[in-house]
Amino acid sequence: MSDLPSISVSVKAAIIHQDRILLLSYDDSADGGCFHYNLPGGKAIEGEPLREAVVRKVHQESGLSVRTVREMFVVEYVPGHFGKDLGPQHKTQHNFLAEITDGRTTPRFSDPRDPIQVGFAWLPLAELTTVTLIPQVAPAILAALTDTRDVLVDRAQTETTR
Repeated sequence: MSDLPSISVSVKAAIIHQDRILLLSYDDSADGGCFHYNLPGGKAIEGEPLREAVVRKVHQESGLSVRTVREMFVVEYVPGHFGKDLGPQHKTQHNFLAEITDGRTTPRFSDPRDPIQVGFAWLPLAELTTVTLIPQVAPAILAALTDTRDVLVDRAQTETTR
């Protein structure tokens, strides 16, 4: 019997405020990359519920306090199918709609600061498909905003249906 494969699990938050979405901007052109944007988020810790990971990672990366509204979609990255563009690790990225809980909308850099992160942007949703967002999930975000289903079946969701 073989060992189970190692799959990296990350969470991302689409934080919408006044028809704008919060993006983190990065410039890794010195390492052969490019200027691009990411949604705030990062890796979940083993045993950590995904919704809690979103809240933790958004606060860690931006200082903002959020709650998850629902999971919108999942991105799966299998290295053999993508030419290892995003590394050799099999990954899933769970993308949540989140909302600010305390009214504060000014993000701050993490401590320690990511050396390639150069800023933040509250980008109008109408412009989301015009920027380089990695991974390229802008169409999925816009489509998911019109669908109110939560695609994650977890304890929080099963307890509300009892």
